[in-house]
Amino acid sequence: MGRRRFLQLGSLAAAAPLILPAKLRGAAAPSNLIHVAIIGTGNIAEGHLKTLLGYPERVRIVAVCDVDRERRDRAAALVDAAYGSRGCSSVNDFREVTRRADVDAVWVCTPDHWHALIALDAIRHGKDAYVEKPLTFTIEEGRALVSAAREHGRVVQHGTQHRSMKRFFDAAGYVRSGGLGKLERIEVSIPPNNRFIGSSWTPEPVPATLDWDLWLGPTPWRPYHSAGCHYNFRFIADCANGQVANWGAHYLDIGQWALNADDSGPIAVEGHGHFPTSGLFTCATHVDFTCHYANGIPMSCRTRQDGGGTVRFIGERGWIDIARNAMSASSPDLLREMQRPGKSVTLARSDNHHENFLDCIRSRARPVADVEIGHRTTTVCNLGQIAMTLGRKLRWDPVTESFPDDPVANRLRGRAARSPWSLV
Repeated sequence: MGRRRFLQLGSLAAAAPLILPAKLRGAAAPSNLIHVAIIGTGNIAEGHLKTLLGYPERVRIVAVCDVDRERRDRAAALVDAAYGSRGCSSVNDFREVTRRADVDAVWVCTPDHWHALIALDAIRHGKDAYVEKPLTFTIEEGRALVSAAREHGRVVQHGTQHRSMKRFFDAAGYVRSGGLGKLERIEVSIPPNNRFIGSSWTPEPVPATLDWDLWLGPTPWRPYHSAGCHYNFRFIADCANGQVANWGAHYLDIGQWALNADDSGPIAVEGHGHFPTSGLFTCATHVDFTCHYANGIPMSCRTRQDGGGTVRFIGERGWIDIARNAMSASSPDLLREMQRPGKSVTLARSDNHHENFLDCIRSRARPVADVEIGHRTTTVCNLGQIAMTLGRKLRWDPVTESFPDDPVANRLRGRAARSPWSLV
């Protein structure tokens, strides 16, 4: 896309009203199909594409968007092949789909630093949104997204699909109902970084197929290097919060669920991390922080070297350990009890994250991983990151969403955005 066209779209963004006429808000699809656009077409989006193509009676993918032309054209070809047509649009700038009259919902699958701005634009133009985890990059972005969703009456699903997996549903309900007796603590483990680069690097020419300026978006400008693009964004502190936001968003979310903290959060946080002092990758290579809740229960998050993520609940009757593909306990009886119908308190139930979102688009109910829930979980990730960055214990007020009497920590609730991008 030429610079002139880019600036024209920016002018439209500034002039557009927050609430559009009903026919432009995606309020009613022209058929029984939900018309969807995928924004960001990397590896996580491919899974969403293939899943949504499995619902031809409910969903029609009408557009894909990515700043990498090769990726977006590959995604569009996949969609067209599935539908036996050439009707899927392939565009560079997200605003060309968030403002389309025939789009009802968007899937935001971009790097973390873009989640909030794209989802906000979609919501303000009447679209429902599925936002990959973490919901946003900063605490301030998260609250802005919740406020916009409520103001415009939009459905927003956070991509923490563990909320739609039975073992996590069983564990959260079992713990909350007192199945382990008095809960003593929660231990979340996340895997180490899985990408590395040396302390020195040399800028490379930007590929002709990539809009590097738009890829960077609100982040500070830097020269292009292939190791600092696409998946590797998550290890660059200007773009993401490392494995805390990548894996921690899943398992800290289940801890929040079990603590009945979906609309609140901890009251203090402390920890430390090992941060690179040079090079392109600047996110923590080792994580260790603990959140403290008003009920006296701590929830820790630490790097493990021997596998993926897990959440362990420890109580007076023993412990249960739940991962995506495994579960164990101090006693087999605990797992049997946990999975027994009627043994736990009743929680919001979903057996399929995509279907739950699609159902809520129709019913206008709030999904199992509603935007407020996603914001509160992502806030825990941010709190751990801020505590490790400052290297000291911090008090947190989950009502005002601020650090009492701590202006230095409060400044880290948000990030300055490179012009012309902003939350308003």
